[in-house]
Amino acid sequence: MSYLIDLHIHTNVNPHAYSTLEEDINSALKKGMKVIAITNHGPALQDSPHWWSLVNMKVIPREVEGIRILRGVETNLIDDRGNFDINQRVYDVMDIILCGLHPVEAYGEVGNKEKNTRAVLNIMRKQKIDIMVHLGNPQFPIDYEAVVKEAKEQNVAIELNNSSLVSSRLGSEPNCQKILELCKQHECMISLGTDSHISYDIGNFEQAKRLLNNTDFPEKYIINSSIESLENFLRLRKNLRAKEI
Repeated sequence: MSYLIDLHIHTNVNPHAYSTLEEDINSALKKGMKVIAITNHGPALQDSPHWWSLVNMKVIPREVEGIRILRGVETNLIDDRGNFDINQRVYDVMDIILCGLHPVEAYGEVGNKEKNTRAVLNIMRKQKIDIMVHLGNPQFPIDYEAVVKEAKEQNVAIELNNSSLVSSRLGSEPNCQKILELCKQHECMISLGTDSHISYDIGNFEQAKRLLNNTDFPEKYIINSSIESLENFLRLRKNLRAKEI
């Protein structure tokens, strides 16, 4: 199956990414994508933009030549109490909010499984995010079953991150496989994201598709398997998401 919705894309507003917004859109156009989400990092990472840049995403067109563009952010967990690194003004602009555990400058210690699990559970319970990203990262051990069960309960999607299976967060694959198996078992929604940091990677889900096939994962639980599935997810999350943070 071809997946024409990519919900995790960066621009060079984050200096560790290499393509402009226009380059990302043009690449998506060439590949026949239907929806892309621009999800630059929140301000806790060292090379992240000033939060004004995130607020000003409101100037990005909703659609360019038939491609729908979602305004998003990849927030950073900053503690184990369910707090992240964006303010209310940024939050209110966003169509879709991702959240992840990122290295020391954002979150602090990395190897504490109980703390990491508590952090993820609490951010989901506060209903401030829509998708938990790259949870297979071995740098941040977590209780996968507890997290998947809570994601199901809170109607939060778990990301299968293609980049984690290629060049980032080495050692993630067996963890991603386990997470997928748990999501299938507990009927938890998942999201596919390329985590593109260069325009050429947009829409490339080849390694993620390999794991989906290995798991015989049901399409009905993949939120970006179709426009209809994505719309249903976004409506659900809009109703559930906290109004104030």
